[in-house]
Amino acid sequence: MSLEIQDFLERFFGDGNRLKLIQANSRNSETSVFLAPWIARLKKRLPTVLPCARDAGTDWYGIAFSERQFRGLREDLTAFVGSTRSTFRGQRVALNLDDPVEAAVSELTQGNAFKFEGVRNSTGNSVELRNALSMMVKVLDRQPSSHYRSPRATGRVLGDFYTALRVGDRTTAERELQYLRHHNRLDTLNLLFLKVQMLSELQAWPEMLRLPELPDLLRVRRSSAVTQAIIQAVYQCELSHFELTSAARSAVTFFHESILPRYHFLYGNRASSRLPEVVKSLMLLAVGAETPDPALRDELLAVPGLGAGDLVYLQNLAKLLPDPLVATASVISDPLEAAIEAAQSGNYDRTVALLVNYPPSPQAVGLLLEAAYELQTLEAERLALQAFDRLTDRERDEILASRRQRTFLESLTGKPLALAETTADLVPTNWLEWLSILGQNPAWERALHSATQGAQEWIVTDLLEKPGAIAQFVSLQAVVASKAPEPLQNAFPHLLRSFQQDPQFPRREFLPIYTALLDNLALGIISMGGGESHLTLFNEFVTLLLMLGVNAEQYGDLVDYGLEFWKEYQSPSTLDWGLDLVNILVLYPCPDRDRRSQLLFKIAETFRTFSSRIDDAQWSIFNALTRDLKLETSFSDVMTEAESTREESTPRAEDIFSNLHHQSILLYTLTEPAAQRVKSFLESVCEGVTVHLSHDKGGNDRLRQWVKNDDLVIIVTTSAKHAATEFIENHRPHQRPLLLLNSKGSAGILRGIREYLQQ
Repeated sequence: MSLEIQDFLERFFGDGNRLKLIQANSRNSETSVFLAPWIARLKKRLPTVLPCARDAGTDWYGIAFSERQFRGLREDLTAFVGSTRSTFRGQRVALNLDDPVEAAVSELTQGNAFKFEGVRNSTGNSVELRNALSMMVKVLDRQPSSHYRSPRATGRVLGDFYTALRVGDRTTAERELQYLRHHNRLDTLNLLFLKVQMLSELQAWPEMLRLPELPDLLRVRRSSAVTQAIIQAVYQCELSHFELTSAARSAVTFFHESILPRYHFLYGNRASSRLPEVVKSLMLLAVGAETPDPALRDELLAVPGLGAGDLVYLQNLAKLLPDPLVATASVISDPLEAAIEAAQSGNYDRTVALLVNYPPSPQAVGLLLEAAYELQTLEAERLALQAFDRLTDRERDEILASRRQRTFLESLTGKPLALAETTADLVPTNWLEWLSILGQNPAWERALHSATQGAQEWIVTDLLEKPGAIAQFVSLQAVVASKAPEPLQNAFPHLLRSFQQDPQFPRREFLPIYTALLDNLALGIISMGGGESHLTLFNEFVTLLLMLGVNAEQYGDLVDYGLEFWKEYQSPSTLDWGLDLVNILVLYPCPDRDRRSQLLFKIAETFRTFSSRIDDAQWSIFNALTRDLKLETSFSDVMTEAESTREESTPRAEDIFSNLHHQSILLYTLTEPAAQRVKSFLESVCEGVTVHLSHDKGGNDRLRQWVKNDDLVIIVTTSAKHAATEFIENHRPHQRPLLLLNSKGSAGILRGIREYLQQ
């Protein structure tokens, strides 16, 4: 048994579980006979079911080690256990990390877990469930161990990791990290880098600063993305309140007296970052240092793409550094000497700025290579490689003769260099160049690196300034999709992120690009497979395109994709996704009603087949959709089946939601179709309820009034802007309920509200 599994068993059968490991290991007891085959499977890292005996009853945990295992276990539990013997509904559990047992399950599975209870007989025991599980483990043990295993390429795993982050799916992202760790695909440090980026995307700033590895992380060479993520966390947790209160001078003092002594390793370079938190942090550095830096101040004021509020605060900070100081700046007599001094102090931004127009020489190029290696920006890499290309053969030999310089150079190209090889052309400056290089060289080794970094550096609105650039983008992507489909799929999350960062996203001018991106996503799901995150992202794209407007042919393509995906992934666990897709199609103009209805007919087949495994939230959404599409008579048998399978002891949704009669509710989510459906449902079952919907990307007076006065405030955290979330949390009275949900779909939101009301 591995130490990891041994530690898990000790924790699982420890505090919080009345069933102890010594009972599981004792010979010939009823408990040990039942548990032995399940524990044996756990030792082999195969899907397992284990009980946790609590005072209120027994919780059962389905444990899997990968997404593929998770899906297989869901199918097996559905077949053997189902809803007739338990509360199992095929839903991934949101584990409570404050509970020692669930914390152990979370750490081992990274979210690949189920939780359910058994239906008790007259004596209070779940005999039928135990018998079903005993039969299940006997059947599973007859299957080959490869039943659950399928190796995946590292690039694909990383692509799925970043796709999960694009839709705020932490469970899937953690699962992909676990896969990389268990299969030894990345070392410990790189896995930590990915975890920091995950916490940044999810805006889990306090959690990031509580990482036990943080002190060591501050002292090692990090990627620029990791450095910027930590700067964001520090700003949000310790500096943002100064901005909220317009206390610029106090912010400068606090930064230099409290923040800089602890985090000075972070603030050496901007590395082309346009993140507001990074820019504002460096402005605090520039205006409050013992030797103020007016050049950095002016550079930060000129950073493009900042929001109006960020720019106002930057200008207030900049005023603390008087303009006359600029005149006292010394004239640089020798840029090379100054660049050497800047490199020695770790200011590589300044090193590049001093040498950008300096005549190339081995010493200057060596400094540029070092700066590019440390900054890890495409702009610095391109400048360094261009300077290297301008050297004579003899001067290049001098660079290559130095092991240190050769290491820098090879790190920028991803492979050993031939002396005469041109290198600067390998570094793109925008997405058009990236697509062009990949189309010409499908084996391009640094394609993913360039896409990852380009998503941070490139401004997609530059495409609007070049005539024909949008059409060229669509054409190039089609070429790359045929020549290099896998690298394009792996880079897709970064390509999408680049466009999502557009302050005016979604932008009507980019509709052809968005359509091409959706086609790329859909073809990737069809050809390479996809998980819950990919399907969620597909629904978001459908919403985006329908909002901007599509023709009849494009509409048909969207529905056809949905039908294809449902054919492949239909199951009780994907019902939420299918219902949300139909809901999206219902809320926007429809040029083909018959084809749209066809999707609901396909979903209805799953309702008929698994009627006992459908929960009230799903039945409610399905019923509402049939009314919207005027198909009640077509599905009367389905609704009759729903009533016949309902247990008398199961409370009706209308009874549970009656707690919201005459209440006012604020629902904040950027997923507008889901919010509209939830609003319609609550208004239909709750007498006198008032539901306010907000999709704002920041705070305003109307939102402030709702936050302060409404009886219940709900934030869908996986579909929210940080600025608005922070605004709501800051203005919500502490004694009034604030419900945080992590499901974007309408059924998931209703399910979360229901669980809250039942508690």
